Amino acid sequence: MAEVMYMTGARGGSGVTTCAVNLAAALSAGGERTLVIDGDSDCASGLELCGLLGLSVYTLADVEEGACRVKQAILQHPSSPNLYILPTLGCKSAEIVERAVEECAPLFDYIICDNTGARACSRAALVCDPYSPSLNCAKKRGGEIKDGSFKQSGLIVNKVNGGLVFDGAILTPQEIASIVRLPLWGVIPEDLTLPLGKIKAGTQRAFAMAGEFVAGKSEKLYGVVKSYLGVGGMLKRKLRSRV
Repeated sequence: MAEVMYMTGARGGSGVTTCAVNLAAALSAGGERTLVIDGDSDCASGLELCGLLGLSVYTLADVEEGACRVKQAILQHPSSPNLYILPTLGCKSAEIVERAVEECAPLFDYIICDNTGARACSRAALVCDPYSPSLNCAKKRGGEIKDGSFKQSGLIVNKVNGGLVFDGAILTPQEIASIVRLPLWGVIPEDLTLPLGKIKAGTQRAFAMAGEFVAGKSEKLYGVVKSYLGVGGMLKRKLRSRV
């Protein structure tokens, strides 16, 4: 039976869909059969991130109208055999998502609901970035999640610039988790290649570590400051100061 996790953001632009898709990819690479329910019923941003936009025959909107079954709306990722996507494009009701979770739970190890289907989820992950507007919202959202019906909840700090952490310009992910009052489940570095459909090796490692943390296989988190230490780190800091 699947572990069902709701992923939501402290505010718009926190990178929830990016984190949901890449966390699911990390879990699937680790051998976990993983389904992402793309909660973007207007633009199918999850499908787009996976490179599958335009390839879906059915969505949950078709299930809603009785045109197909839930299983028929699921897409298997062509290059990740354990990764599956279920679009909600055109959906009008959250109830169909809850029905889909119930039907799919016996078929998967993990189901990640991207900003949808909260009532069907036993776990929740809040995604925030390390900057003040997001932190102010994260404190409120963190309280709402803790007061909800989730058995477990945690925090993923996204878009963390290790250089700014090293300089003390922004808080560390651990300090953010203390403010939000949620346990830290993942630390994802800033990666400007993600909007281009690419991903850096370090970012991929960070998602892999977050996946292992969520799966209970490890308690290690990605160290965003590590590359700024030592002689190489000193050179990197000097280059940053000139930009």
